[in-house]
Amino acid sequence: MIPQQLVNLIEAQPRFRPRPDTAEVTRALATLGIALDSEFAQIYLACHPADFLDRVSYGVLMNIDGPSDEILMCTEFIHEVWELPKNFIAFTSLQGEGGYLLDKDSGGVWDFDLGDREAFVAGRIPARWASFFEFITWLLTATDMDEDEDEDEDEDPAR
Repeated sequence: MIPQQLVNLIEAQPRFRPRPDTAEVTRALATLGIALDSEFAQIYLACHPADFLDRVSYGVLMNIDGPSDEILMCTEFIHEVWELPKNFIAFTSLQGEGGYLLDKDSGGVWDFDLGDREAFVAGRIPARWASFFEFITWLLTATDMDEDEDEDEDEDPAR
């Protein structure tokens, strides 16, 4: 069940639309091998995350259903071209050689960069968010300042 605090954030989105018909989403989730009780599924079954407006993310969340099957296409791309493990789902644009990835087994979310592919595949890069709910909460509440602080933490103080 989506936590009430997150429901409030989602419903406060200017373009919030509840999803009255879930048949196509259920089909798409099954095709991707994502459990219907997962946090990812709960969000996509409840609303249209592609309509979310965020202030810091470089990637827009993609639609899971409809004629383009964007998430399926990008997921097939990361498996076939980038040769990432099959448990990862790409749910944002991959422009810029990176994007947000869901581990459908653990529920964690990675901020993936193709330049870190070897370390990622070797399991040396931890999830940035432990859960999809945590990721969506960040997406809807983070500020540009939060993003700058994250980048500063990675900088070498000797530079």
